[in-house]
Amino acid sequence: MTYSSMTYSNVTFPNIAFQTPRLTAAALSSSALPHAKSTLSTELATLLTSNVKRHLPPDIQAVSDAESALRWLEQTLEDCQFVAVRLADDDALVGFFLLYVEVNAQRGGQPRLASPHYSLRLGYVVAETFQGQGLASEMVEGLVTWCQTSGVVSSLSGGAEADNLPSIKVLEKNGFVRERNDEFHQGNTVFLTLML
Repeated sequence: MTYSSMTYSNVTFPNIAFQTPRLTAAALSSSALPHAKSTLSTELATLLTSNVKRHLPPDIQAVSDAESALRWLEQTLEDCQFVAVRLADDDALVGFFLLYVEVNAQRGGQPRLASPHYSLRLGYVVAETFQGQGLASEMVEGLVTWCQTSGVVSSLSGGAEADNLPSIKVLEKNGFVRERNDEFHQGNTVFLTLML
């Protein structure tokens, strides 16, 4: 398979795009950035309600309007791939993934040169109006399927606050397993990984 790609923190990774029965997902590509960022920032300001932001990291808490959403999006795009997830039938923004890319090294710390394999750390958000409809599970399932068929992703990992049981259940439903030896444990965060 051939994919267009973007570079994050000196790592080039294919742009993700997939479809599920109810959703379409596509990475925000560099060619679409100028126009898409403006429209997307308005959608993000609407999507990121206080209830949605409750379990999200501090950097996204400052998003309150289109201008602050644009600043957050521009900063975020420097470090990760932003994948917008929309309803297939009417293009409404359901949510998004943030995918942080890491290159896996072989034993001895040497990078794989022939066929790079990546580990992805993911975060995902679902708009309040779309919660409780199984769309988060469908989003994650679509991402897992894309990663499995891409041949370039070896693992996915994510975290959720311990009291965010719906998010933990979505990841577990899609095969993620709680980390047993959590050396990076932070407060009440539960970390889960899926080896592909």
